[in-house]
Amino acid sequence: MSLAGNIKRLLSESMIYGLSGVLSRFISVFLTPIYTRIYTPEDYGVISILTNGYLLVSIVLVFSMDSATARWYYDSGSQDIRKQVINTWIWFYLFFSLLVGVFLFFSAGFWQGKFLQESPDAVFYIRLIALNLPMVVWSTVAINVLRFELQAKKSVFLSLSHSLLLILLNVLFVVILRLGLQGIYFAQLMGSLIIVPLSLHYLRKWIAPPKWFSRFLFREMVKFAFPLMPATVGYWVINLSGVFFINKFLTQDQVGLYQIGISIAAVSGLATTAFQQAWSPFAFSILSQPNSKQVFALSLKVYVLLVGVFCMLIAVFSHEALVVLTTEAYYQAAVVASILTFNSFLMGLSSISGLGATIAKKTFPLGMINLVSGLVLIALNFALIPILGIEGAALAVCISQLLIPTYMFWKSHQYFAIPFPFSNSFFLVALMVGAVISTYYFEQANFWLNLGLKSAIVILALGLMVWMNKSEVEKFLILVKSRRDS
Repeated sequence: MSLAGNIKRLLSESMIYGLSGVLSRFISVFLTPIYTRIYTPEDYGVISILTNGYLLVSIVLVFSMDSATARWYYDSGSQDIRKQVINTWIWFYLFFSLLVGVFLFFSAGFWQGKFLQESPDAVFYIRLIALNLPMVVWSTVAINVLRFELQAKKSVFLSLSHSLLLILLNVLFVVILRLGLQGIYFAQLMGSLIIVPLSLHYLRKWIAPPKWFSRFLFREMVKFAFPLMPATVGYWVINLSGVFFINKFLTQDQVGLYQIGISIAAVSGLATTAFQQAWSPFAFSILSQPNSKQVFALSLKVYVLLVGVFCMLIAVFSHEALVVLTTEAYYQAAVVASILTFNSFLMGLSSISGLGATIAKKTFPLGMINLVSGLVLIALNFALIPILGIEGAALAVCISQLLIPTYMFWKSHQYFAIPFPFSNSFFLVALMVGAVISTYYFEQANFWLNLGLKSAIVILALGLMVWMNKSEVEKFLILVKSRRDS
């Protein structure tokens, strides 16, 4: 396939994956004004600690075997071998989830006393989370397998169905039945149970008895996955552990404000997550093409131009988003939201930077730099949060996250050299960050004046970017036109 054709395919699949996120996020954003009037910042603090703790457990349970499964899946065209690979992951994941779920259920009191002393009802919430762990196995595996099969539309349909179901159940339990915080965790458990039949439907040709679990494959996949664990846990430490440090140094309402900042910044994740979901299957599938390196190089510039601009817009208008969606008690989260938006951008960049190492099946460098980045984050949290508060936590996240793509671009080049356009990309990102910082001075002015001044700055920044990349923009417009005409 031609260079233009490959980029068009990457954009197309990214848009398909992004559709799920756009619709889910739109409904979630629509519900934010309701939730911020039901829950106080202190309540959001409880939600934040439980949510981020749950995500850590989920990361450990997956054990990076999703990445290992993808790598072994593409190593063979045999349906039986691929089936054995998938079942090796399924049965490991299910057993591990049951084991950890039982442990969390009976140790809920310990975790409540450790992190949520002011919330005695947290024991009940933790037990609901524990019951949910084995349920999410099926949807997680099904979504990944559909991605491996390059069935983006089905993967998005399953993911979107689950998201919409969770939102509807949250409306039922939280807004209509007024069950308070427990309503969130009832909704999660019920949503996971209801989506299991659809997940099994998509997995029907893959699921086999436990005898399809291969000890040999498991050992090889674990060898690949184990060095990635520091990377995946490091992801959590860098992006989500800040709430625990804030809980230690500040108050629970500050945890809640930080969580609202995460929620606004998460809108930028629509673009980065869509790209990440499309990137790995796309990259592996074109690896044997003679122009693959040129495609990878151009993909970086496309990512910076499209995803970077989207992130810049979210960061610039984060204060206005909070004014529209929340109450005055949450406005202080604006700077946190804008900083964390660029953290989402850096996370997507890390997917590109680690490509060479992944192709070479050299996962140790990625695990090592994530571990280093996590340690740097911990040090920065101790240094910055007492001085700068929740903004210090957000800065610590971005500084730590920046280490990962910086190192991995250099290391991956040693395994699989790709001619990335670094200089141009650096200036584009610097321009975006400068535009965002320049808008911080408008936050105390009139709302509509703020909006106008910020829009002017954004237009100026976009004009400079187009001027710096005239030829690439022309190529992109040709791609769009050819897609419309086809």
